[in-house]
Amino acid sequence: MMGRCIDRLRKWFAPSAAAPGLRPPVFLPLVAEAWVSLGTNRVVAFLAMLGVIIGVGSVVLMVAIGTGSQQKVERAINSLGNNLLIIFPVSAEQPGLRLNTQAAVFTAGDIDSIAQLPSVEAVAYSTIQSNQDIASTFSSASANVTGTIPDFFGIRNWVFDDGDSFTAADIQLSNRVAVIGATVAEKLFPGQNPLGKTINIGEKKQGFLVIGTLERKGVGLDGTDQDNVIYVPASTFKNYFAPYGSSNIQMIFAKVISSDHMEDATDDIKEALRTRQKIPENTGDNFTVYNLVSITKVASDSAATFSLLLGSIASISLLVGSIGIMNIMLVTVSERTREIGIRKAIGATSRQIMIQFLLEAVIIATIGSIVGLAAGSGGGWAAQAWFDIPVAYSAWSVAMSLVMAGGIGIASGLYPAWKAAKMQPIDALRAVGA
Repeated sequence: MMGRCIDRLRKWFAPSAAAPGLRPPVFLPLVAEAWVSLGTNRVVAFLAMLGVIIGVGSVVLMVAIGTGSQQKVERAINSLGNNLLIIFPVSAEQPGLRLNTQAAVFTAGDIDSIAQLPSVEAVAYSTIQSNQDIASTFSSASANVTGTIPDFFGIRNWVFDDGDSFTAADIQLSNRVAVIGATVAEKLFPGQNPLGKTINIGEKKQGFLVIGTLERKGVGLDGTDQDNVIYVPASTFKNYFAPYGSSNIQMIFAKVISSDHMEDATDDIKEALRTRQKIPENTGDNFTVYNLVSITKVASDSAATFSLLLGSIASISLLVGSIGIMNIMLVTVSERTREIGIRKAIGATSRQIMIQFLLEAVIIATIGSIVGLAAGSGGGWAAQAWFDIPVAYSAWSVAMSLVMAGGIGIASGLYPAWKAAKMQPIDALRAVGA
């Protein structure tokens, strides 16, 4: 066995093959020999790979979870609408001003005053949501019923799956028509097209004609199902669901002409509403304006920081894996002192010895990174399928993990390879024979 190994080594390191540089006649046999050496110590090689497998898998999985969470937050915010300001009749504390304890009561005049601002493209409003029992000839359930106007759907980025919104005539005549979300459609009309069918809403079971169905939006920022909703004309809501026929405007939605005008539009709206509400100069607003662009940026930055934190924590396991490779390679060098002495005795250069041990470390790190990548991807699939955790893989995280694994292979194998390369043949053979 030893004789065949020596003959093979003589052929590889013959003067005709040992040309300067790393030309294929020298480099490829070194790769093959590194692979053979790892194959003869599979348990040791696997233990060295284990740290890299765990490290790469952790990085890929954690970054995927962080990215998925970031995208989920962004989708939830974007589902509210683009370039959108939301005005609530809730007092907010303002430095230097007395707190306004009287919440605003919005009227049609407030809506008109906002609509006339040059920085505002469109305005809509919604009434206070009222949870009502709903039923069809097939099933019954409960859903939030909201009164609004036709412009609401365009401002909120609602896309119709079928049918259309109610019209100005429906508002004027208080017609009993409804636009329903995807969850309501599935509950009341499983496997059927709800368009043109009637649903009964409330204790009095008032019949409403379904004139439109909305595409699914999913869970909102508050964790509620945005699709378990029914929209009716604001005047109809006032007549059938609002207590004492009050307007009950819950929110005003103002779509700004562009994201560059968000701050200007906010100031203009505050000034217009303060004038309409007759608020003294030393008193704070009795309403609150939410800027979704700033909220989106804050939420996105927070999610990105969270993703970076997860990736950084997971990267520690890659460092541990590199230490494991270095320890294993140092032990390997000690165990293969005789082999190193024989190689050098028959003509192997220090550079070739160093390259071979470096190749072994790189092969360990490369195979470990590939297996870790598969493990991380499988873990992400399981997290999404079993625990409903949002996962999104990105090319940069995969590339980063592979590059880091290759770098770890080189860095962790450098010292053991250098230690092997500096051995003198006579010292190596004498150490073994002693």
